[in-house]
Amino acid sequence: MTSLTSRSQCCRGRKTPAALRHDPLFLSLSPGGPDGSCDSSFGGGGGSVFTPASTERAPVTLHLDGIVQVLNCHLSDMAIGMMTRIAVLKWLYHLYIKTPRKMFRHTDSLFPILLQTLSDESDEVILKDLEVLAEIASSPAGQTDDPGPLDGPDLRVSHSELQVPTPGRANLLNTPGTKGLECSPSTPTMNSYFYKFMINLLKRFSSERKLLEARGAFIIRQLCLLLNAENIFHSMADILLREEDLKFASTMVHTLNTILLTSTELFQLRNQLKDLKTLESQNLFCCLYRSWCHNPVTTVSLCFLTQNYRHAYDLIQKFGDLEVTVDFLTEVDKLVQLIECPIFTYLRLQLLDVKSHPHLIKALYGLLMLLPQSSAFQLLSRRLQCVPNPELLQTEDSPQAAPKAQKADSPSIDYAELLQHFEKVQKKHLEVRHQRSGRGDHLDRRVVL
Repeated sequence: MTSLTSRSQCCRGRKTPAALRHDPLFLSLSPGGPDGSCDSSFGGGGGSVFTPASTERAPVTLHLDGIVQVLNCHLSDMAIGMMTRIAVLKWLYHLYIKTPRKMFRHTDSLFPILLQTLSDESDEVILKDLEVLAEIASSPAGQTDDPGPLDGPDLRVSHSELQVPTPGRANLLNTPGTKGLECSPSTPTMNSYFYKFMINLLKRFSSERKLLEARGAFIIRQLCLLLNAENIFHSMADILLREEDLKFASTMVHTLNTILLTSTELFQLRNQLKDLKTLESQNLFCCLYRSWCHNPVTTVSLCFLTQNYRHAYDLIQKFGDLEVTVDFLTEVDKLVQLIECPIFTYLRLQLLDVKSHPHLIKALYGLLMLLPQSSAFQLLSRRLQCVPNPELLQTEDSPQAAPKAQKADSPSIDYAELLQHFEKVQKKHLEVRHQRSGRGDHLDRRVVL
């Protein structure tokens, strides 16, 4: 029987995918077996061994290095068909489940091609690829003893940090004191590869905008099912807070906010943020808020979600100092449409209690004043016309009844500091836009001359 190692050298002499699927050795090691059930186990000792269910066959030594090299070659071959790529990904997932510690020796070489596979045309391939990546990011075997320093001027890139080749200049985590950042304090339940995965995934989205537009929401939603949604949003917010490409940061925040508000997979996370009753939910809100400041309208929608209506009203008042563009008005239009969706049913019902939620009504009127008289303006205007007159809602015992107290601000959240952070981030965005427009005007003048 031909050894896998000899067939895997630089992919020379390797069998075609069809022949590989009929290889007796691969069939004997198949993770699903002939009947689709996994009936193999690994032995101890120096090498991993599959022990077949039948005791008549001798155990087969698993040459892991050769197998991984062959699988890597097939996965990186763009001419390989969809079914073969799915079979390769199933193999990798099975190996990470059965021999995690030995497989993590190959993670640095496998990770770039796994990340590139996210651009595959097939949804089935992407789903299997995400399963492998999620297993890498959550397996206890991937936890390193030295997570690396989190701050300070002497940070060094760890030898285990995943290096993913991306075209152009990578802007993620380029600020001083953040290079080599390997783990996030917000992801205690994940291994050291989780934060690296989030960094490299955002790098991929930054360098390949078509992937973000076409598959970004799909990929993130699936990851929220495979991993912890709170950890994903918390870690991505941490990374985007240090992003130097402000336009990408704004686009990515808008994508994450849309997923947060509309995806059924994030129902539990939305409920966690809705009341901010726990310290964990308050910390998550503050973390998201600081990154959401890259996009003013998404920041307001986050305040609506968390019922911080007073702060939402304060933010909308600051919109008068911002540069109102067509894109800005389009996002306000989309927010008005979202307010009419089931996700904000509780917000619309709170309009009945005018005295308890005055800042909510003021914030909605603020959005109305920002909009031109479009269909969104008419929609929000009709909604506000339905707000009852508080005098008409009084009953006979109303004067004696104590007024319902408004929702108190969380004492652990410094809203004044958050508002200052919002102004600071938006000032950076304004400076960048003016620099871009200045360069554009300069080029136009050169063309005219």
